[in-house]
Amino acid sequence: MKIFLLLALAGATLAKESQLKSVLRSPEKTMKLYSDFKSAQHLAFSPSEDRMRFRIFRKNAEFVADENSVDGETAVFELNFFTTLTESEQMSYRGLNVSGHDRHPKPALRSVSSSLPDSKLWTEDGKVTKVKNQGSCGSCWTYGAVGGLETRYANIAGVLRSFSEQEYLDCVYEGSRNGCNGGWPDDCYTYSANNGGRLAKTADYEYTQTDGSCQGSSKPDAMISAKIRGFVEVESSEEANINALAEGALSVAFEVTNRFQGYSSGIFKDTTCTGWPNHAVTAVGYTPEFVLVKNSWGSSWGNHGFVKFARKHHNCHLWEYSSYPRLEATGQADSGDSDAATDYKAEADDDSTPDPDPTCVDSYSPCYESWCQYDWIVEDYCQKTCGNCSGGGCPSGTIKCPDGVCRHEHMC
Repeated sequence: MKIFLLLALAGATLAKESQLKSVLRSPEKTMKLYSDFKSAQHLAFSPSEDRMRFRIFRKNAEFVADENSVDGETAVFELNFFTTLTESEQMSYRGLNVSGHDRHPKPALRSVSSSLPDSKLWTEDGKVTKVKNQGSCGSCWTYGAVGGLETRYANIAGVLRSFSEQEYLDCVYEGSRNGCNGGWPDDCYTYSANNGGRLAKTADYEYTQTDGSCQGSSKPDAMISAKIRGFVEVESSEEANINALAEGALSVAFEVTNRFQGYSSGIFKDTTCTGWPNHAVTAVGYTPEFVLVKNSWGSSWGNHGFVKFARKHHNCHLWEYSSYPRLEATGQADSGDSDAATDYKAEADDDSTPDPDPTCVDSYSPCYESWCQYDWIVEDYCQKTCGNCSGGGCPSGTIKCPDGVCRHEHMC
């Protein structure tokens, strides 16, 4: 079996010692694993840098192997684009500046409204845009704010809009500091409120991954059916967050750890955080078991760009800094077509979907959808999981490329 399958095995949760651990005991196999990883990630380093990157890779691979060997773990971890990054490079993918911001007060009553549904996933209502990618600019605060806006605007307007993170990045701190060095989501809503409640859509003000000159006054205002008049702070408890989330998406904050960076799928419950929130994301739904969160690291990270945070757990400050925009309906119809919604299905792993081809099987088990970007795994080992059966479709998050193989779109 080819060595790269062992890289994919980093995403398999095993009650016994993971196969990745056995690979890492062999210097030759570890080096081959590293070489295959670089090829898959399109990485190339100078000889001196390559030695440094290999040390980081081996350390993180050992971490993933350890996490996937823990009995009772409900999340799966994998090697991804963070695996060869230094700590300073990893920090550039965050960007929440919590300095000067206190956690929100706790509510007087700690109960979820009895009128709320047990589950509410805004992804199922077509009111969550596709996963976006902030890149190595610390602009997560703009993505948390925009995500919290898009669903709530859709609830008023009846159409889904992909709003511009770049306008916030360029304009919120113009003349004071670089937005790629961090910020606070509520400052985005304040900027809009101070400028007539406006915000451009992504198509008119595209993301560049750098903080440039503010062009807000020269871009069309996409806030047609509602204007942003400020923000609402959600009280600091899981119950208060669920009550607010039942009405629309939330900007939420938490502390990123090594475990979170390596998350692949399953319900995530972190006990390793020790500091303060450093990343802003968007909560887009809940069930009795988890809160669904949309990240801003692209669809190749995590569960197609999403993560399921465990209910009844602190989740590294997840409940303590949540907010959403205060919107005022204008009574004006937004007549444009909706922007693209995510096709992510939070319950896609429940095996409840009828098998379209019961005679097709994976020749290797277990297989995971994240492996489907590697042609030889699709063709030789994971035919059923990767939709490579005769007449079969592609798994969620992948498309059938011109050569007939299911991969993530960017791999075609």
